[in-house]
Amino acid sequence: MTVGPIETFVIDHESIADEYLRDLLKKPENRSMDVVERHADLRIKDARIRAYFITNAKEMLAKSQT
Repeated sequence: MTVGPIETFVIDHESIADEYLRDLLKKPENRSMDVVERHADLRIKDARIRAYFITNAKEMLAKSQT
């Protein structure tokens, strides 16, 4: 049995971005824009989806601080 290389998880739809972001921000150590942007850089190639992800993260983090 031949096993191919393991590919990095890629976020390529808004619904996946929403789910990933909710899971990411569940952990207190991930609740910063630095962490969010690092994950976006690693997992999102599409500029529109990246902007969507970053915008939603800012909104979610702002709500969590009130």
